[in-house]
Amino acid sequence: MNAARNVPALLAQLLAEDFTGAVEVSGAPGGTIHLRRGLVVAVDTPNAPSVETLLIRSGRVDEDKWAAAVSRRAAVVAEGADGDGNLNSVLTDLGLIGHGELEAVCIAAVYDAAFAMALNPAEGWTVHEGSVPPELAAWPGESPRTLADETARRIAALTRSWGSLAELAAARCRPATRVEPGALTARQQAVLLAANGRRTPRDIAFFLGCGVYAAMLDIARLRARRLVEWEAPRAVAALPITARRAAPAEGRPESRGELPRRVPRDPSGSGTASGRASL
Repeated sequence: MNAARNVPALLAQLLAEDFTGAVEVSGAPGGTIHLRRGLVVAVDTPNAPSVETLLIRSGRVDEDKWAAAVSRRAAVVAEGADGDGNLNSVLTDLGLIGHGELEAVCIAAVYDAAFAMALNPAEGWTVHEGSVPPELAAWPGESPRTLADETARRIAALTRSWGSLAELAAARCRPATRVEPGALTARQQAVLLAANGRRTPRDIAFFLGCGVYAAMLDIARLRARRLVEWEAPRAVAALPITARRAAPAEGRPESRGELPRRVPRDPSGSGTASGRASL
């Protein structure tokens, strides 16, 4: 495998190689990108809610019923009984959520986690071949190029509406003195109520069971209408915009500036490779 210059370029390379496994991205906090035949099926990061959090905290699935579904899945697997013990199937078979809605949530989680990871610089990566992806994943998967393009679009949109993404990510907003909730969408009203002066956009996303991007976008829109206020941090360094630019003619992603290079695979055949990357 040739050394890639950044994570988007690496994912494009892994797609061409029909790779199945995971890319563990180190950083603050970093995360793991799961791939099946080169397509991104899941992204795990502490910076964004998981599919489970999105389903339970949003009220789509009751917490007790979720626990019952997990128990049923474990029983099916332990007994080796006929039927699909996959958690996706158990949730839909129990009627807790429709197949289409569950699929939409899994896809949304992929895009939101990729965006959340891109808000902080990555320090490197490790490629794990053949690792098993999470059960609640987006099948058949999302194109790395589409994922990178959407991440870039989201970053650009927030930068236009707010400015510093570092400031927005750290903002602990609270409702302004004068608020007209009737003019807001249901989600904006929920975000406004959750903005208690202590929660960051990430905290609000976990609290409500919505995407980090959605929470940041609503806060930016509420600020534009002067419906929220906050105390800006004394010193906040600008977050790097590490999403891929428009792909060159050959369709490979690239990014600006000097980029660290990935260390080639260990010739000992350990099944992993490490390097430096930006997402």
